[in-house]
Amino acid sequence: MKNKNQRTNLFFLLRSKVSLKKGGFNLGFTLVELLVVISIIGILTMIGAVAYSGAQKKARDTQRKIELDAVSKALLMYYNDMGYFPEVSSFSNLFSDVGFTGPSGVVYMKGKPVDPKESTDYIYVYKYSNTSVKKFNLFANLENKNDPQCIGSYTVDGVTFCYGISSPNTIINPSQF
Repeated sequence: MKNKNQRTNLFFLLRSKVSLKKGGFNLGFTLVELLVVISIIGILTMIGAVAYSGAQKKARDTQRKIELDAVSKALLMYYNDMGYFPEVSSFSNLFSDVGFTGPSGVVYMKGKPVDPKESTDYIYVYKYSNTSVKKFNLFANLENKNDPQCIGSYTVDGVTFCYGISSPNTIINPSQF
């Protein structure tokens, strides 16, 4: 038993700090040690917050792209049935309470896409070709301007967008609008 206690005391002595001034054991942390640890935690928190904010922007941009792609596919199905794209003046006019429907009541897309940030800075725009109604373009702004798909500067009705999708029979031309 004595050997075990001596080993435990020796281990405790080696692990603890010896205070020469008081002649006893100092089991606490110094103020400098606490400040260093708090500083490190603060720095790591800031790095995490910045990374989290960037991840949120990318996630919202991904949702915008997916929604515009879904609208594009719905417009192509509409075109396949009707032979032309809808002649509406705005993106919101494409959708009823049910979603995007055709004149015969066929539902091409349920629900209306809403920008994930719900801000007036991030809106969706639908434009069709006035001459033939055989082409369309969809536009949105992305928060991450460094996104590889944020490639253009499309000004539509006085608003500038950086991301666009067009019907397969056309390309997005910024001078069209």
